[in-house]
Amino acid sequence: MSTEITQLTNPLYEEFPVIMEHGKPKAFVVDIKVFQQIQIVLDNLLHRQPEAEDTLIATSEAFQKLLKQVDAEKGSPSSDWRRELRGL
Repeated sequence: MSTEITQLTNPLYEEFPVIMEHGKPKAFVVDIKVFQQIQIVLDNLLHRQPEAEDTLIATSEAFQKLLKQVDAEKGSPSSDWRRELRGL
């Protein structure tokens, strides 16, 4: 199993070396400080509590009506979506 460390052209890959296996990216090499920052972000995402705004939107009658209308449409989106949204 041959691996090599290389840089890819994607801007996300420019920051850290990538370990390649069979010509495909297999792993990133990051230092502990960066790993800790990534860990904090992932922990926040995994343990995110629903926000009041999310509940208000999900239970909104206008939002439910809009969802039903979108589900019923067969075709391209409206070019005048702002007017239609205000009409709800």
